Amino acid sequence: MTVNELRKAYLDFFRSKGHRVFPSDSLVPADDPSLLFTGAGMNQFKPYFLGLKKDTKRAASCQKCLRTADLDRVGKTAYHHTFFEMLGNFSFGDYFKEEAILWGWEFVTRVLKLPKDRLWVSVFEKDDEAYAIWNKKIGLKPELIVRMGAEDNFWPANAPKNGPNGPCGPCSEIYVGDTPGKGVEIWNLVFTQFDRQSDGSLTPLPQKNIDTGMGLERTASVLQQVASNYDIDLFQTIRARLKALLGPAVAGGTAHENAVMDHLRAVTFAITNGALPSNEGRGYVIRKLIRLASDHMGKAGVLKPGSLHRIVPAIVSAMGGAYPEIRTSEKNVINIVEKEEGAFLEVLRTQLPRLEADLRKSADMADTAFVYYDTYGLPFELIQSTAEALGGAVDRASFERRLEEQKHRSRQSSKIAGEIFKKDAALALVEGLEPTEFLGYGRTEAEGVLVKIAGDILIFDRTPFYAEAGGQIGDTGTITGNGLKAEVLDTQTVDRCAAHRVRVIEGEPKAGLKYSMKVDAVRRLDIMKNHTATHLLHAALRKVLGEHVKQSGSLVAGDYLRFDFTHFGAVDPRSLARVEEMVNAEIRKDTPLSKKEMGRDEALKEGAIAFFGEKYGDLVRVVSVGDFSKELCGGTHLESAGQIGLFKIVSEGSIQSGVRRIEAVTGHAARELMEKGAEEWARLEERFGPDGEGLSERIDAAKARVGKLKAALMQSGLVRIGKEMAGAVKSAPEQNGVKLVLREMPGADIELLKGAADALKSQGSPFIVILTAEGHGKISFAIAADESMVKKGFHAGKIVKDVAAVAEGSGGGRPEFAVGGGKNPSKKKEALALGEKRVKEFLGMKAK
Repeated sequence: MTVNELRKAYLDFFRSKGHRVFPSDSLVPADDPSLLFTGAGMNQFKPYFLGLKKDTKRAASCQKCLRTADLDRVGKTAYHHTFFEMLGNFSFGDYFKEEAILWGWEFVTRVLKLPKDRLWVSVFEKDDEAYAIWNKKIGLKPELIVRMGAEDNFWPANAPKNGPNGPCGPCSEIYVGDTPGKGVEIWNLVFTQFDRQSDGSLTPLPQKNIDTGMGLERTASVLQQVASNYDIDLFQTIRARLKALLGPAVAGGTAHENAVMDHLRAVTFAITNGALPSNEGRGYVIRKLIRLASDHMGKAGVLKPGSLHRIVPAIVSAMGGAYPEIRTSEKNVINIVEKEEGAFLEVLRTQLPRLEADLRKSADMADTAFVYYDTYGLPFELIQSTAEALGGAVDRASFERRLEEQKHRSRQSSKIAGEIFKKDAALALVEGLEPTEFLGYGRTEAEGVLVKIAGDILIFDRTPFYAEAGGQIGDTGTITGNGLKAEVLDTQTVDRCAAHRVRVIEGEPKAGLKYSMKVDAVRRLDIMKNHTATHLLHAALRKVLGEHVKQSGSLVAGDYLRFDFTHFGAVDPRSLARVEEMVNAEIRKDTPLSKKEMGRDEALKEGAIAFFGEKYGDLVRVVSVGDFSKELCGGTHLESAGQIGLFKIVSEGSIQSGVRRIEAVTGHAARELMEKGAEEWARLEERFGPDGEGLSERIDAAKARVGKLKAALMQSGLVRIGKEMAGAVKSAPEQNGVKLVLREMPGADIELLKGAADALKSQGSPFIVILTAEGHGKISFAIAADESMVKKGFHAGKIVKDVAAVAEGSGGGRPEFAVGGGKNPSKKKEALALGEKRVKEFLGMKAK
C-alpha cells in the first residue's frame, strides 16, 4: 500500500464511521500564539475539545506536522522526522474507549490487513476498562496486553505526578512486533477523561474526548516491509534526485541523505504556509533547517555546493498531488532556498576556519559555540559536529544555560511580555460573552444593547462597526442615546467580540441599555476603496509575476494600503507599471463586486484564494470582482470597482528574504499624487523646455558636484572626529580592561557616526563605543566594538536594535558595527542608559 493509498484508506474508513473529514491545518498556526508550528493533529480541534464549537462530534484528518525536539536524531534513526504526517480520529463528547479500540483494531486488521499474530498493545497500568475491552471485546490474550506506567501510557506524559493541571488521560498504543514489549508503535489512542487538580487528584471530565494519532510514514514502512521510513515510496523520487547531485558514496552518507530529505520537506511546506527564514521565532527554525540540510549535503558528497534548491521539484512531484499548494509555491521555495543556502555557504567560507581555530584553543567549547551560534547563526548541531571532528565536544547543558541567560536579558529589555499580558486581559474581558453580531456589510448605522463596560471599552450584542481583522483597520464613529454621547476611536476584535474604544463626551454608558451607533461613513468608504483595490492588486501581481505570489500581510487603512507578498526578487519597473495599469483597467470597467456566503470546500473548488495563517469556518464569505479576482474575505468592500476612482503605486521594496511590500493609494489620494507629479513635471518643462532636452545629463552632473562636496565635507569632518575620538579613548573609563566610550556628537549624521567608530580602530585598546546624534527631529545611534569583543560574543546589532526601540525607532547591523535611529529624541537619555547597561552587563559576564 502506497502512502497516498494509506492516507485515503484511513480517511475513507473514518468517514464511513460518521466522522467529518477535515483538511490538514496550516503548519503555521493561525490563532494559537503558543505554538511555533502545528505539531499534532489535535491542534486545529482545540475549540471542539474546549466546548467552544459544537457543530461536529466526530472528526478525522491527515495533519502536516513539524517538530524539532528530536532534531539531532533525524536521519540517524529509522523513524525520526521534523516534518511528518499524522493520521487522526477524534471524538468530542461522543464515542469513547470501546469504539476507539474496536475501530482501531478493525482498521489495522481488516483494512491494512496486518497479521493479528504480529500485533500487541499497551495500556496504562491502572486502566482496567481499556484492558477489558482489548481482552474481552477484541479477544487479545493477556500476554499481548502490556500494562505500562504513566511515563509511557498517559497524556501528557506522567501527568498524574508532574502535571500540568487540566485535561489529561490514559492512552493505549498499538504495536507491530513478534514479541510483546518490542516492536514499532503505529497508533496511539488517547482517552481524555480527567481534569488534573493542583493537589494531583484526577477529577472525571463531564465531556470525555478521544484523540488518536497514527504516523503516516511509520505505518507505511510497516506495510511496505522496509527497514526505515526513508525507504517508503514517498521518498524514492526525492532520493533519486538527491543521488543525482552527489558524488561517490561516502561513509554514513545515507544518514545525511535522510536528513536532507526530511529538512527540505519541512522547509518546502513551511515556506508554502507562510513561514520565511529569519533570525527569530519560526523563521529561525526554517533558516536553521536550511543550513543543516546544506551541511548534510556537503557531508553526503555533493558535487556542487549550493544545490539544495534543486531537490525541491522532486518533493513537489512526490507530494503535490496530496497538497496542491506546494505546486503553486514551488518557484518561490526554490528561490528562497537557493538564496538562503548561498548566504550560509558564504558564512561557512569565512567563519568555519575561525570556528575550528577557536575550538582548538578554547578552554570552554560551550562558550565558543554560543558566540558562533549567536553572532554568525551557525546551528548548534554543526558546531557540535565540528567539535567532535576535532576530538572534543560541546557541553549542551552549558550552551543552553548561556542561551537562556541571553533570552532573559532580551525579555527584560523588550515590550513583548507586556503585550502578552494585554492580550490575556482582553480575553478575560470577553469571557462568557456571545460573539458580537456584525451588521455593517450593508449599513453604517444600527442599534445595539451594551453588554459589557471595561474602562473605555464598550461591547455590544450587535454593531455596524467593523472590528480590525484581516488587515483592515477598525471603524470609528459615534455612539449616542440614553444621555450618552461618545466618540468611537477604534474597534478591535477580541475573541469574536467587537471591542469599541471610546471617548465619552457627555453622559455615562450603562450596561443593558440600547444605543444608536453610527460609523464614520466617509472614512469607511476610503477604507473600502483600499480594500477592494488590495484584492485587485493581489490578482494583478499573480497574473504578472506568477501564481507563486501569495499575500503574507496587509494593512488596509483609510489613507493608503500596504500589501506584503511572497516573491523572490525586486519587481522591475515595467512589471510594476503593468500591475498598476491592470488594476486601473478593472477600475475603468466598473466591474460589479459579488459577495456571497458558501461552503469553504465549494469556494475553494471555484478558485477562491485562501490564505495560510487565516482561520476559516465551514461557511465562508467570497468576494469576487468579475472574473478578475476571487478571495475568501470577511472585510467590507465597494459595490463596484469603479468607485475606487484611481489606483497609484507609491513604493515597492523588500522587507525580508522572499517577501516584498507594495504601498499604494486610491481615489482622491491617488489623484493628489498624480497632480503633484504633473506640477513637478510642469516646473521641469518650464526650466528645461517641453522635451526636457539634456535634463538627465544635467541632473547627473549636479549629483556628481554634490557628491564631491559631500566627500570633502566628510573628509574634513572625519579628520576632526579622529582627533576627538583619540582624546575620548584616553579619558574613557575602563570596565574589566575595556575602554567604554559614550559620546554625543551634535549635528553628525550616520556617515559621520560610522567614521567616528572607524577612527577608534586605530587606537589599539579593546573598546566598545556608543555614539548618538540629533537632527531634523530624529536621533541616530551607532555602536561599535573591536574584534576581541566580537570573539567574546558581543553583538552591536542586537544592542542597537533595543536602544533604538526606546526612542521609537529601529536598528541593526553586524556584531562589530551597527546603526539605528528613532523618531523621539526626547528618549535619548533612556536609550543611552539602556545601551550602557547592556554593555556593562556584557563586560561583567564575559570578564575572564
